[in-house]
Amino acid sequence: MSAPVFYIADPDLQQAQVDQEIPLSGSEGRHAVSVLRVKTGEDVEIVDGCGLRIHGTVVSVSGKENLRVRVSKVLIEPIAPLRITVVQALPKGEHGELSIDLLTQVGVDVIVPWAAGRSITRWAPDRIEKARGKWQAAVTAAAKQARRARWPVLGDLATTVQVAELITGAGAAIVLHEEAITPLLAVPIADREGASDVVLIVGPEGGIGEDEREIFRAAGAFEARLGPSVLRSSAAGAVATAVLSATRNWGRPSVGGSTL
Repeated sequence: MSAPVFYIADPDLQQAQVDQEIPLSGSEGRHAVSVLRVKTGEDVEIVDGCGLRIHGTVVSVSGKENLRVRVSKVLIEPIAPLRITVVQALPKGEHGELSIDLLTQVGVDVIVPWAAGRSITRWAPDRIEKARGKWQAAVTAAAKQARRARWPVLGDLATTVQVAELITGAGAAIVLHEEAITPLLAVPIADREGASDVVLIVGPEGGIGEDEREIFRAAGAFEARLGPSVLRSSAAGAVATAVLSATRNWGRPSVGGSTL
């Protein structure tokens, strides 16, 4: 069974050394002690969400939320050759958190919520931070479940014009659309010294409006199709990410990296 993964948001963690003891407390410590019932002598992993993965052994447990971990190995996981940004139109109801969960599990690098013209869900100005907080919580939970050391960055709510600006700066931008003829894998992605980036744009349940499609095409985006069936908005981005990752990113070890 794999060791449980815990998250510490501390820049100083990057300086961790073998045999150093790291305290784990707060919500993560409480989850370790009171929920998972981690005990002295058990192996755990600590990540910072920026690529750092620490292997260690619990050396002490106290109270309901405090333990100390002795470091046995420190790794920096490499950045994937293909960096994937998914622009996700706001899906209705709980499909929003589902889409974020799936995107995080399959390894997306950046998630940008998009207020598409046909989105049923709207983030009111006074509720944007609360709604975005739910998406961030979904990223955190899914990243830990997927054992990721390098977590997705969740962007701010974007307008259609702002999405078009993302398109102009990308190695390739792909609008997933059911009427497209070009297969996803046939879209050319510029290679820049062994690395590249792509923006995937996923529309809402009502589809991407013709005016939005025209804006994206004018900015340089391709339109592509995943397959013969039409996927839900909450699933399309994750499936497309998996397809691209299988050809460009998944030939390397999923867990590991360079040792510090």
